[in-house]
Amino acid sequence: MVQDTRIRTIVADPPWKERGGGKIKRGADKHYSLMKRDGIAEVMGTWIEEEELHENLHLYLWVTNNFLADGMWVVNQLGFRYITNLVWAKPSFGLGRYFRGQHELCLFATKGRGFDNRTEANDVASLIEAPKRLHSQKPDEFYQMVEKRSKGRYLELFSRRTPKKGWTMKGNQIGIIK
Repeated sequence: MVQDTRIRTIVADPPWKERGGGKIKRGADKHYSLMKRDGIAEVMGTWIEEEELHENLHLYLWVTNNFLADGMWVVNQLGFRYITNLVWAKPSFGLGRYFRGQHELCLFATKGRGFDNRTEANDVASLIEAPKRLHSQKPDEFYQMVEKRSKGRYLELFSRRTPKKGWTMKGNQIGIIK
């Protein structure tokens, strides 16, 4: 039997154009160039088109709280259908003007027949409880959850991680996070 090598699952952590932080640059712009939603959708679309895709796909799209609406827009622009979200609960406070952020959201969307891309696992929670990491570094528990819920091959966009077997990485900061 020939193994299917097409991409079935996409993970993306775009550099949303956050504002704030003042002159001391405490935000994302201290670490990398930021993008508006149109640019994010365009780059993601280009990178996705470069790959051989399965007709049934899962998308995990990280958004910051104030870019939730933009994240939904990107999901729709790429032809996916929003299903639900995941929450990464952190033990300590982050930045915030109204409320101090202590979580991050990841939008989950599908294209085609999403159920056909699910694994047999029946115990995958929508809450990831893990410590805060380096700036923008997602917890290992998230990637374990993705692999437990969604079939591979996997494509990570705007990646900062060192490439891993079964994953294709795209981004200008690959390998920054070991």
